[in-house]
Amino acid sequence: MKNNKLVGKDLILTGALTAVMFVIYMAVSIVMSLAGPVTNVFYPAAVSLVNGIVMMLLLAKVPKFGALSIAGVIQGLLTFLVGAFWTVGAGLIVGALFADLLFIGLGEISTKKMITAYAVFSGIFTFGAISPMKIFREAYMDLTLSNGISQEYVDGLIKMTEWPMLTVIIITGFVCGFIGGIIGLNVLKKHFVKAGLVQA
Repeated sequence: MKNNKLVGKDLILTGALTAVMFVIYMAVSIVMSLAGPVTNVFYPAAVSLVNGIVMMLLLAKVPKFGALSIAGVIQGLLTFLVGAFWTVGAGLIVGALFADLLFIGLGEISTKKMITAYAVFSGIFTFGAISPMKIFREAYMDLTLSNGISQEYVDGLIKMTEWPMLTVIIITGFVCGFIGGIIGLNVLKKHFVKAGLVQA
């Protein structure tokens, strides 16, 4: 299958499905943050798992270089608007651009490349969302406390992101992205068949 350029209808569909992914992102992150620090640090992995179906639908409908990048950039910019720490948006943007260029943009597009790209995107997103609790600790604590989060809750987040737990969390993000992609492929197989990416 040739890697065609994005057209108007592709951009509209990409924007619509990206909006769905961001709503899911917000819903999952809020629920997991309310459950406590232990679950909060795993919210990127949970988001990647749930959004796997939507992302695979996007890539089935728009199997072209650029769709993943646009989805990641839009979500990243939206996280800046809702007041997330800057590395969250950076992780979404960098992860999408890197995964799209490395896997979708080279050679023939396949479902294996799509799933791998989404897994890499999810892993980088997880790193961007969670690593500042360790790498930029003071800045992260200042922002979180200024948003009305209690010191006890912030201390719980910091404790959960000590080494080697931080590594486990990031790997979980990658794995959940991979699993989410596989689930999305199986759920939406008929769409991939129609797009000519898999056989019936």
